Amino acid sequence: MYPYWHPYYGGHEGFFGVLPYEADPANVISAQAQPFGLGQRWIVQEGAWRAVWTRRGNSNVFDGRWSLAGQQDITAVLTIYTSGPLVFILRRNSSDGNNCNYTGNFGAGGRTASGQNICNRGGGAWSAVIERRGDQPRPPQDRLGRRWNVQEGNWNAVWTRRGNSNVFDGRWTQSGQTPVTAVLTISLQGNNVRVQRRNSSDGNNCEYRGTLSSNGRTASGQFTCDRGGGSWSATIVR
Repeated sequence: MYPYWHPYYGGHEGFFGVLPYEADPANVISAQAQPFGLGQRWIVQEGAWRAVWTRRGNSNVFDGRWSLAGQQDITAVLTIYTSGPLVFILRRNSSDGNNCNYTGNFGAGGRTASGQNICNRGGGAWSAVIERRGDQPRPPQDRLGRRWNVQEGNWNAVWTRRGNSNVFDGRWTQSGQTPVTAVLTISLQGNNVRVQRRNSSDGNNCEYRGTLSSNGRTASGQFTCDRGGGSWSATIVR
C-alpha cells in the first residue's frame, strides 16, 4: 500500500508533515492542530457523489453519508483537523472499505472548503459548503408547499411534508400493485429540484432531478433508481 503524502509538508511551517497511511495519524496531528470553525454540517461534492457530513456535538468527529443515483449509499467516520486556512480530514470505517485522506483549504469566511483526496482506491477533487449553527436552511423551504401530487408512468404518488422540514413521506399506488412507501428529501437551488428517495418499502431507492415551473406550482423531470427510472411530474399544493 502506498503512503499518503501530505501536500503541506515543508511548505507551511508547523502543519502535519508526511503521514503514512499505516501510521496512526492522530498521534501526530493532535499535538499540532485543534478543531477550528468546523460548523455543524458539511455538504460535500466528490465527482458525481454527494455527501452530508454531520458533526458529533462539538467534537471534530463527523458521520458521513455519500449518495449517487443507482449506487448503494456509503457511510464512514471522518475526523477533521485544521490549522489556519488548512484542513486535513481522515475518512475511516468506510462501509465500502475505501478509506481516504483529504487535504484542502477553507474559502473566504470559512464557509466553504475544497481540495484533493486520495484513497485506497482512487481519489480526486472535493468541495464543501459548511453549515454553521444558526444558519438558515439551505433549501428555500417556503417553496416546498405542503404536499406534492406526483405522476410516474402508471404510478400515482402523494408526498406529504413533515412540518416545515424538507423531508416528505411518500406513498405510491397503482391498480393491482402493492402500495410503495419511502422517505424523500427535497432540495431546491433556484428552480432546480433534486429529490432523494430512500427507505423504499420495495427496496428500490431513487434519485429525481427536474425543474420548477415559473409559478412554482408544478415540477417535472427525470428519475433513476436501483431498478429502472423514467419521467416524473408533480403538482405542488401549498
